This record gives sequence, structure tokens and C-alpha cells, in this order.
Amino acid sequence: MEKVTKIPTFNLENNIEIVGFGIFIRDISALVVADFHIGYEEALESQGVHIPAVQYPLVLRIVNLMLDRSDAEKLIILGDVKHEFGEALRQEWKETIDLFTEIKKKKIDIHVIRGNHDNFLIPILKRLEIPFHDPYLKIRNYLFVHGHKPLPLDTYSLYITHIFMGHEHPAVVLRDELGIKIKFKCLLEGDIDGRKLFVLPSISPLMPGTEINVKEDRTFLSPILNEVNIDRFKVYVIDLTAGIYDFGPLGALRHALWSV
Repeated sequence: MEKVTKIPTFNLENNIEIVGFGIFIRDISALVVADFHIGYEEALESQGVHIPAVQYPLVLRIVNLMLDRSDAEKLIILGDVKHEFGEALRQEWKETIDLFTEIKKKKIDIHVIRGNHDNFLIPILKRLEIPFHDPYLKIRNYLFVHGHKPLPLDTYSLYITHIFMGHEHPAVVLRDELGIKIKFKCLLEGDIDGRKLFVLPSISPLMPGTEINVKEDRTFLSPILNEVNIDRFKVYVIDLTAGIYDFGPLGALRHALWSV
């Protein structure tokens, strides 16, 4: 990610475009991203795993490039801004405040949907006057959720055509002729009860993702994905230096020779 200077894009439909690890919705001028997990390094250190605190500068750089590429007026974060489940760690507090402060300098309207890791985030958001939406945010016909809970029942009475979620951290693992495996973050696009459903990857470089193309059946982290035919979902593999590629339906990808 250090070498990224230009963010790749991929048009999905007239009004929706993949921009890096996020989605840009043109008619509401919103860039949608998910799962920052700020403070992960300090959480690991408390478990005896010591790694440099390198995630935050990379995340800030990528977010800024994505905002510049899309020229978005809003940034919608689909939960899990911070990593620790409990009270905000020192690193989480410092880096989250700095992240939002830097983004607000661009005159960006920030919205945060509550994720399962976002306990004790409210004081930070109140300090910076950033709206916190629990359990979801609805703008026009678009619904934004984290994904760790079933869809709220009242959403079925609303006029919703598109749903955006994070939480699952989708990724695919591919192997070459030598059997070497490489993992790529990916974005999923499918259908749920006649609505479009988009599952975004984690923007964190320390969250490589959950392998979705394993050949055996599996249970997903999100109850939403456990209610759909995931094999029919389209897979868009994302590499910020190589580009964004349509890999077709997940069911076909699972049975490809170069899949895991």
C-alpha cells in the first residue's frame, strides 16, 4: 500500500462505482468504506504480539486518495472504526481523533454506523460533532449497516433498493501453478429479497480478510450473508496497485482450478 499513488475504479452501474476499497454513490456524493480497526497494533501488543504502529498512516493516505479520486462530499463508515471491544485504548483515541480531524479539513461530511467493535466511540464522535447511527443509516433509497446483526425488520417497510455492509472482511485466496497462495481483498455484489447487497472489504492493511472461496460450505460472520445464496454473488478482486477485476460468481470461482 505504500506504493499506491492512484486509486483504481470500476463502474458497477450508472450511479455506483468501486473506488479503491470503497464504493462511491454519485447521486448522494458519498464514499462508503468499512472496518478501519484503528488501534489493532496496541491490542496485539497487550497479547504479547509486537508490531510497528504502521496501519494508521497508510489508512489515512488511502482514504485521502479515495476521497480525492471520487470527489465525494460525504464519507460513510460502515462500522468498526476502532478495534478494541472495550474502552478506547490510548492509540485508538489519538489516531481516531487525528483521522477524523484530517478528513474534516477537506470539508467532508462524516457519518459513522455503529459496528460491533465501536463501544466507547461516542465520546470521540461527540467531541468532533460527527453523527453516530445505530443500528443503520438510510439516505434516500440506500441503507447502510455494519452487518453483525440481521437487517432491522422496519427496513422492509422502507423504500430500499441498495444495501451496503462491512463486517465480513471478504477476501479470496488464489494459487499459481506452483501452489503458492496469494490473498486479495474483494467486494461482493448480490441480491437479498430483491435488493442489491454490497459487502465491502476492510480498509485496514492489517486485516487481510476472510477467505470466501473455500470449496466447502461455510458459516459467515454476518447473519445477513447466512440468509442468501452466496454462490450467486459476484466477486470483484481489488488490488490498489494492479486494479479491480470482475471474477464472476463466487460459485464458479470456488470450483476454479486456481482457487483454494
